[in-house]
Amino acid sequence: MLDFKTNVRIFIIEFICAVILEGVYAVSINGIEVLGLVAIGLLPALLMFLFAYNLKNEDIIIRCLHLSALISFIYLAIIVHTQISLPFMLLVVAVTLGLFIKPKRLLEYMILSMIVLVVIGAIMVKMSSEESNFQLYTTYVMMYAFSCVALLFIVVGVEKYRKKMEEKNEIAREALEAKSNFLANMSHEIRTPMNAIYGMAELLAEGDFKPKEKEYISTIKRSSENLLSIINEILDFSKVDSGKMNLDHEPYDFNSLVQDVVSIIEFRLRDKNIKLVTNIDDNVPKELIGDENKIRQILINLLNNACKFTNRGTITLQINWEFESDNKGIFHIDVIDTGIGISQENITKLFTAFGQLNTKKNRNVEGTGLGLAICKKFLNLMGGSISVKSKLKEGSTFTVTIPQSVYDASPSKYKENCGEVLNNLDTFRIDFSAPSANVLIVDDNKVNRQVAGELCKLFGIEADMAESGQDAIDKVERHLKNYDLIFMDHMMPFMDGVEATKIIRNLEGDYPKKLPIIALTANAVNGAHKQFLNSGMNDYLAKPIKIQQLNDMLRKWIPAKKLFAPGTTLADIAKEEPDYSLMTKEEILESLEGIDIITGIKNCAGSKDVYYDLLQTYATSNLATTLTRYFEAEDLANYAVTAHSIKGASKNIGAHDIADKAYSLERAGERGDIHYIWDNHDELIEDYTALLKKLRKIFFNT
Repeated sequence: MLDFKTNVRIFIIEFICAVILEGVYAVSINGIEVLGLVAIGLLPALLMFLFAYNLKNEDIIIRCLHLSALISFIYLAIIVHTQISLPFMLLVVAVTLGLFIKPKRLLEYMILSMIVLVVIGAIMVKMSSEESNFQLYTTYVMMYAFSCVALLFIVVGVEKYRKKMEEKNEIAREALEAKSNFLANMSHEIRTPMNAIYGMAELLAEGDFKPKEKEYISTIKRSSENLLSIINEILDFSKVDSGKMNLDHEPYDFNSLVQDVVSIIEFRLRDKNIKLVTNIDDNVPKELIGDENKIRQILINLLNNACKFTNRGTITLQINWEFESDNKGIFHIDVIDTGIGISQENITKLFTAFGQLNTKKNRNVEGTGLGLAICKKFLNLMGGSISVKSKLKEGSTFTVTIPQSVYDASPSKYKENCGEVLNNLDTFRIDFSAPSANVLIVDDNKVNRQVAGELCKLFGIEADMAESGQDAIDKVERHLKNYDLIFMDHMMPFMDGVEATKIIRNLEGDYPKKLPIIALTANAVNGAHKQFLNSGMNDYLAKPIKIQQLNDMLRKWIPAKKLFAPGTTLADIAKEEPDYSLMTKEEILESLEGIDIITGIKNCAGSKDVYYDLLQTYATSNLATTLTRYFEAEDLANYAVTAHSIKGASKNIGAHDIADKAYSLERAGERGDIHYIWDNHDELIEDYTALLKKLRKIFFNT
């Protein structure tokens, strides 16, 4: 059905046509002098139409239209004396209204127009002496009444059909939405255990095993990657198919894109006797604007297909560039292989979903058959195209065109700047250690936390754990540690990672706003990374975690001063005590672990200088000896008073853990619970003394 505004335009046009016909009829009966009267009657209606066209409420617009029509035709009937054609004019209006209004509004118009016709008929009895005209008019009115009833039935039927179609569309939309949600949940639910399988395989790969055992581990990793690739393809296809796939338009480096693709394909060809040849136009612009991820996926899909169906010979990636203007151009990409080829009758089936050709012969080939279908859909979104030429037993050539905008037109010179790229992940080795780095891993799944924690241990990092978003918020808010990095899971019950990140960013102070937060997620749906970045996260790391990607992420976000040579331990770092005399007050405050400096500064009316002095005072007031003396004498009254003093002083500087322990011992002293004091006194003294020792080292170098 046409949209509402279009039907309004049609109504106005038909109304004007009807008035013109009425005018011609009037001229034939009464002469040319009536044209002026017709024009005068038409003008108010046109003004009313113009007014109605600019309104928003559809019911008001409809009433304006049919009232304008009624008034105009009544005017013509009375002034121009063309009553006989009036029912026909009103029926034209009713038919047009019936195309797009609700039955209720049409019925309203019909009742009103019938009343008008009867009134005019009554007037005609007095005005006209011609019995034949009156009988003819009565016949027309009866015909109009029957026509209106028939039209009403038609409109009611159309309305019911429209509602039924709307209900079916709504059911289809809900089914599509349910499918999308199901796929997103499936992604998370499948990728979560896959994260554990792949992560444990990564950890095993670092061990000292026999060649056969290493082969088993490599098979587990490769099978995990293949399964994840299949999941991602299904998700991408569903996303495009439902119309929810969006294109990014961001600058990207051309050489980096090609280098990534070549690295992946070289790795997959390591066990095959096939040579990958790159023939890249040196004049391709250095930086372009477009969707880098989708172009990368198109290239990888095409080259992967070539790898699957080529057993010997070469695979060639050829990329040329054609300028259309100074800031626009087209990629011309050819992927040429010497594989098994495709028969002409099967070429038309290539780009259909789940379509693997010659399934019986190619049963050993992995994949969903979605790769080329996804490529075609991506290219349609980008305004590009894909075609293929192939000959059985001789190979295939896939040709792709992709329009792109230019960001930096200087030549990329890929061969000169990149050359051959080999990226064998099996030879990757960790190249740094960060034992002093403070990392928090947030995940509701115990296995996921274990995998991430064990991977961090490879870098010398003993990560803290949080099992919920609220737990992570509490740890950041209490500021017991200055975390260098948080890995935040996305999909968690009660509070997801996005919501937790937003709350952390809104905490008081600079620390929560500057704290690097990395999305650690099994959500593989395209576009998810934008949601993470928009929520205040700094970066994105997909599950299952790969050691090289974790290596890059830690190196990127952990402060350089905390990165050491591989194998460096905390004991090694402790031997190199920092020179606090060379540090600023801000740097000293940032180095204080186990103290909530934000609360401490608040307690000093927001003054860092006053807080700095308070810490020095705290360092000089040692109550540990006094508390121990009362403990040994079992003087519980004075023990409680001394514990109260430690609690108050510790709370003021933000040493919450010591303050809480002192408070518990204070209460135990007040109620005479000597057994609780015996069990917990030593722990408080140990923590309290350690903090005093550290503060004295900082402020007095003793």
